[in-house]
Amino acid sequence: MIGLLIAILVAAVVFWLCTALGLPVIVAAIAAILVLLVGFPSTGGYGFRGARR
Repeated sequence: MIGLLIAILVAAVVFWLCTALGLPVIVAAIAAILVLLVGFPSTGGYGFRGARR
């Protein structure tokens, strides 16, 4: 749950930063979606620990 909230927050910051830099909205949206995909907990997420051996 916390990982999902962090992913949403970071995606919003990335979107805002891209639009503030003057990039097209479509580029900002794609960047935000990529951040969400990387940060989504079931696909690894932030702070995900793999199986330790």
